[in-house]
Amino acid sequence: MKPVNMPISIFLALLLHLLVLVLLVWQGSLARQVKIIQPSVPIIKATMMAEDPATTRREKAQQDALEEQQKQQAKAAAEQQKQLQIKREQEERKKKAEQERKADQERKAAQERQLQIKRQQEEELKKKAEQERKAEQDRQLQLKKKQEEERKKKAEQDKKIEQEKQSELKRKQEAEENKKTAAELQRAEEEAIRQRIEERRKQEAEHQRAEDARIWQEAERVRAEKVAKQAAIDADAVAGMESIMFDMISRQWTRPPGVSNALQTVLQVRLLGTGELAINGIIITKSSGNAAFDRSTVQAIERAAPFPLLRLEPRQRDKFRQIEFIFTPEDLTQ
Repeated sequence: MKPVNMPISIFLALLLHLLVLVLLVWQGSLARQVKIIQPSVPIIKATMMAEDPATTRREKAQQDALEEQQKQQAKAAAEQQKQLQIKREQEERKKKAEQERKADQERKAAQERQLQIKRQQEEELKKKAEQERKAEQDRQLQLKKKQEEERKKKAEQDKKIEQEKQSELKRKQEAEENKKTAAELQRAEEEAIRQRIEERRKQEAEHQRAEDARIWQEAERVRAEKVAKQAAIDADAVAGMESIMFDMISRQWTRPPGVSNALQTVLQVRLLGTGELAINGIIITKSSGNAAFDRSTVQAIERAAPFPLLRLEPRQRDKFRQIEFIFTPEDLTQ
């Protein structure tokens, strides 16, 4: 190179470096704008050949830094998306747990209502039994009071008779003192008095026996009426429960194919006091001859159980400890 050309070369080199620097600044500004507006669009790398290696290294370092920054931002966005997904899953689990808690509360409330109804029914039964017991006590008290009045009346009559006797004896004694010569007459009078007293006692005793018999008959009549009334109530309750049980079984019966209405099977069923089937509580005492029909009746009873025996009083439930059912297809379909 000639000395006269050196200033031009230096000027051209400086001008080239300045142009490269302007291009790098412009590229950096453009990259930031693209990153803000469309972070998912890849940035087109632009490499500019320059004569200065240091400028190329700086450009490459800036490009690498920009790519690393984009990777970090993408990683941060992915982590944020993952955190949002975890949060949504936690909210779903929380919502599901709340729904289960509400369902459990509703279930417990329903059970509590059933227990309350059962307690009310038991209280009503106890109240009814207590009223009947008090009524019976009142009847027994009235009967005892009447008997006591009868005994007092009899005692007063006996006392009156004794007083009359004593008065009569006193008069006799006075008569004996005044009329010693009339001893025979006095004895006759005493005998007459004794006979009258004896006759009166017999009459009073007969009257008392008749009254006692009348009181006993009245008590027996009241007791018989009570027993008959209770028996009628029990019979109605048992018949009603039998109808309910048969309806429950009929609703659960499925007619097997080819079953004739002429078939008849007899089953013996044993129940617990709660209405549940006892262990091995169904026995076919008389088969219809059709195994499918026999099996369908047994299955209908098993599906219908337990039966609402707790509606009945204890003595009425005893009727269902062992009960016999006669089934025909015609009856079960009515």
